[in-house]
Amino acid sequence: MLIKQGTDLVLPNFVKNGCAIFFFFLFIGFFSHSHHLYGVNNVDSKLFAYYLYVSDLGESFIEIPSSNVSVDSSTLASRYLAGIAPVYNANNVRAGKFSGSFLVIENADGIFADISNNLSVTDELVVSWSTPTKSINLELDSIINSMVVECRVAATTKVGSSPFFGQILDLAVTSDGEKIYFQFSKSYPPGIKKLN
Repeated sequence: MLIKQGTDLVLPNFVKNGCAIFFFFLFIGFFSHSHHLYGVNNVDSKLFAYYLYVSDLGESFIEIPSSNVSVDSSTLASRYLAGIAPVYNANNVRAGKFSGSFLVIENADGIFADISNNLSVTDELVVSWSTPTKSINLELDSIINSMVVECRVAATTKVGSSPFFGQILDLAVTSDGEKIYFQFSKSYPPGIKKLN
């Protein structure tokens, strides 16, 4: 109800307070959904991405000697590599590091790679995951590109006041030959279909 005071209309206090509360919650809702853990529409948006240069990782590699333990081993060949490379965000700004170890074993069934991956970025996101996969050969570029995978990761390491701690995220690791991309999106509970 409006109260007329002189020639101006004055809103009662309960209306003013109601509007203030409404705009406060509207602001909170907007802020929380624009946070970097949420996408534009909070359905299945791509949230954040990083990349590294394959050449950076390859140049950092160290090789750990590996050899067959038994005389009658089924292993035909093997390589054990470890490397570290800077990662960059979508704005092409250095944003952290990736480290990984690559154990590659060839036997009569093919070439298998067991990759342990660790990504730590300045956004306080720290995730680790493993990639059991096949490799085309024992060459460096083939081994590095074996990292390509889709997986679900948990941010289980807390750094400072990390907003990611305890979050479950979907991760797609892709490659164009020159770069390895790490694309994160929010995970959904089993049985919940993601919308395109």
